Amino acid sequence: MSRAVLLSLVVALSCSILGLEARPGGTVQKKKTAASRSPVAGTATKSVQASPDSALEKNIRAWLERPEIRHSRVGVEVMDLASGQVLFQSNGNKRHTPASTAKILTTACLYDLVGKDFVYKTRLLTNGSVKEDLLNGDLAIETSEDPSFSRGDLASLILSLRNFDGGKSGIRLNGVRGKIYQLSPAGSADNFHVHWLLEDFGQEWMPVSSSLVVDKNIAFTGGIPSTMKIEDGETGVNANLNAVLDGVLAADLASAFLLFDEKTQTVKLFRGLAIGPNGKHDAKVHKDGPFVVGNPTAFNMALFMNALSESGLNFEHKIYKGEKIPGFLAKQPAQVMAEHSSKGLPQLIRLCLYESDNLYAQQFLRTIAGTRSDGQGHLSKNAKQAQSTMTLEDRGLARMGEWLSAIAVPNAEVVLFDGCGLSRKNSITPHALNLVLRYMQKKHPEYIELMRVSDSKGGGRFHFKTGAMETVRGLSGVLETFEGRKLAVTALVNGHTASVKDVRMVLGDLIERLRRLPLPAPPAAAAPTKVSVPEKQ
Repeated sequence: MSRAVLLSLVVALSCSILGLEARPGGTVQKKKTAASRSPVAGTATKSVQASPDSALEKNIRAWLERPEIRHSRVGVEVMDLASGQVLFQSNGNKRHTPASTAKILTTACLYDLVGKDFVYKTRLLTNGSVKEDLLNGDLAIETSEDPSFSRGDLASLILSLRNFDGGKSGIRLNGVRGKIYQLSPAGSADNFHVHWLLEDFGQEWMPVSSSLVVDKNIAFTGGIPSTMKIEDGETGVNANLNAVLDGVLAADLASAFLLFDEKTQTVKLFRGLAIGPNGKHDAKVHKDGPFVVGNPTAFNMALFMNALSESGLNFEHKIYKGEKIPGFLAKQPAQVMAEHSSKGLPQLIRLCLYESDNLYAQQFLRTIAGTRSDGQGHLSKNAKQAQSTMTLEDRGLARMGEWLSAIAVPNAEVVLFDGCGLSRKNSITPHALNLVLRYMQKKHPEYIELMRVSDSKGGGRFHFKTGAMETVRGLSGVLETFEGRKLAVTALVNGHTASVKDVRMVLGDLIERLRRLPLPAPPAAAAPTKVSVPEKQ
């Protein structure tokens, strides 16, 4: 990608998030967003900071003086969910690095836009017809961004293809007289974000995202088909790839990845230096995997073709790729030959939040890119042209920015570069996270139930999402106090030097204090107001 193209993508993404509209010649103009025009009814908040002598104020001020976080940058906000009033705030309107608490924004946005009944569908399509045991026409695999798709699902999909009519005719498909296509949306190239750290590459916690995911884009040598050649690369500094990747392999990070050569059908394995139990470098670490697949689309499509062959299907062993299938297939209605549906979205989101799964969050972001921008799903000509040059991740971020504006989260309080929170450039205010939690509690209370939950003796349920990376720790969720009040609580700690375990205990202490503290009286009940929500897509 050229420097100019990369710069234009960064400018477009930044403008979208900050509410600016790019103008010809590199200038920017303030864009009128839903949030800047008028707040969404029922979501605006009013601060009623506890009095200096209140138990709430004294306890949280004392908590902020704990030695583990005294010299850190801490943002904390406590919001009454029923009224939206902020009961306590310290740097709550200042942006902080959120780590994985950013997944709240990604998962909530997707859940609200597509609904709880959404499932991913990976399909095999054709424009042809079956005569005897042959498909006379082209076959296309339509990818879906499904983060949960597995080798077993792939085998089941192909089995359904061969029994294309559910076995009603008794005919088993044995061949395809046509081309094999991969059908994916524009901008769907494999992505390992440039704003992540090099130390994150080749690690299980951050596989490369792609439109066709298989086994979370992680492979083991035992699962590599016998039709592929395997070249076992040198461990550590002798890989001779390039300065960047050689540096990763030589850095004692225990990184492990593979690269697939489509032309030669060769899998090249690479392992970084790793420390064994004896404290010395051990070449046996990751000997058989897991390996992060560096170019998953090419590798996973090869798995698809291999699975077709192993099933006994005869076809031309070449894959044609394109955002739109060329020729007559694009002009005629596509017949679904086989289809795999994922588990429901709530189950996928629960796994993402429980396991803090970065790949799931990135695939969700790519999915958000495909949701419509207005009630009719129409885009202006300029918007279509802009989207054609953006990656799915960039389009997902732009769409999420629109959604946040629509639910009255101030644009200036959220700056995102990814959907999982791994980028150290992400910055979110505690107030923005609380606004999203309150919106979801009001419109989709079942979403809150998808988070991890902790109980204290006597009550005080807390549904929450944590975030952690070096020098960063965060906690955000919905707490029901012993008094029965529901609060949105977010605390983000940046720049800490204590261990993650120590800071985790400090954040736990905050929740225990809030469970038991007497709170300021809730405001007098007001006439109900209608909550405006974005058009469901």
